[in-house]
Amino acid sequence: MDNPPARPATGEPAAPAARFLRSALLCRIRDLEQLAIVSELVRDAGELIHALQKERGASSIHLGSGGERFADRLARRTAECRALERVVRDRLERVDERLGRMSSGARFYSRVAFALMALDKADGLRARITAGALAPLDAVSAFTDMIGRLMAVIFEAADIAADPAMSRALVALVNAIQGKEYAGQERATAGAGFSRGVFEDADRRRLRDLAAAQNRAFRVFAEFAEPAWVARFHAALAIPASAAVERMRAAALTGDGSAAGISGEEWYEQATLRIDAMKAVEDGLVDELCRLCAVTLTAARRDLERHDAGTGPDGAGEADTATPVAMLVMDADPAARGPEDTPGLYTLDGIRPRLMRSVVDLMHAQSRLLQDVSSQLESARTELHERKQIDRAKGLLMSSRGLSERDAYALMRKTAMNQNKRIVQVAEAIVSMAEILGPPRCG
Repeated sequence: MDNPPARPATGEPAAPAARFLRSALLCRIRDLEQLAIVSELVRDAGELIHALQKERGASSIHLGSGGERFADRLARRTAECRALERVVRDRLERVDERLGRMSSGARFYSRVAFALMALDKADGLRARITAGALAPLDAVSAFTDMIGRLMAVIFEAADIAADPAMSRALVALVNAIQGKEYAGQERATAGAGFSRGVFEDADRRRLRDLAAAQNRAFRVFAEFAEPAWVARFHAALAIPASAAVERMRAAALTGDGSAAGISGEEWYEQATLRIDAMKAVEDGLVDELCRLCAVTLTAARRDLERHDAGTGPDGAGEADTATPVAMLVMDADPAARGPEDTPGLYTLDGIRPRLMRSVVDLMHAQSRLLQDVSSQLESARTELHERKQIDRAKGLLMSSRGLSERDAYALMRKTAMNQNKRIVQVAEAIVSMAEILGPPRCG
């Protein structure tokens, strides 16, 4: 420990129990100070993630329109992201100087390294988007990977919080952030479809998955957040934009593959209003986390001062009521539990146990969230391959039969329905046959 053990007023060495109580207080203060530093990083990283989500959506529409729309808006989003990147990069590059060694330092600093590497690729990605050298789904996937790296840094912050109240606040926050990220992916995915004027099977499958993922994340948020924040979240989404998003999503999912006359700009505006409402709640949750951390840190420092002054708990009975006792309770027979009785952390308050999530459960939840991000990326890669096959097949039909893009897609769709196949299977067959036959011979 950096601080020597306190001595009583007589100058005699502190008793072992008092010395260990002081060491515990110093450890708690150190953990809270680290959490305060990480909370600042969470705030700045959240701002950058929100801006990157908007840039991703604008890039998708710009590329989906063949570079004809959203150029000015995309340029503004890019400039905003670059300014925020400088702030976050400065924090990330110096965070180890402020935090020092941490109990979860290996994982946390690894996440920081991966986030910095992802940011290093940002300008190269933007250059390819400007040149029109990427398909919309390529750009969505690249931005999603970058955002996922930044979100992983935020998720690791929950490892620092040993206080149950702050653990719950952090889990509520990361699920709110995760749900908003799924909404951002939906904005980008549907934006490309509305800009092209057509939704393919892969698009609609992904939109269904993203809508379900949002609902799952928001359910977990509601489970861990304070009731006042849950009410605030529901109020934030009770706006006309949410109803508009539901209507346009339904049109994309239940129509004949067309965009139902909805423009990419209209979708982007309404989806952005909805996501901005989520961001307002996210900002409030971060403010609450910082406030809770500051209050708890002040109390911990006051306890240390009282301990050193000899006016704090001395183990003669006062310590028993100063802090609730917590213990991890695991049932021997999981089958005997009801669905609502999960393993948890019980606070023994002298009246009855109050069930809370265990820190272990919280870490497992965060791990599942990170796995969700990875599975989303893998799904995006699969869909990208399918999209390329369909685009190649459309091009072949357009050149060989003189069809428009819409008519070529309609022909493949009709063939798929008649043969009870997925449209990508029909596309792969067209591409394979073209490769076998080769280019037409002249003369």
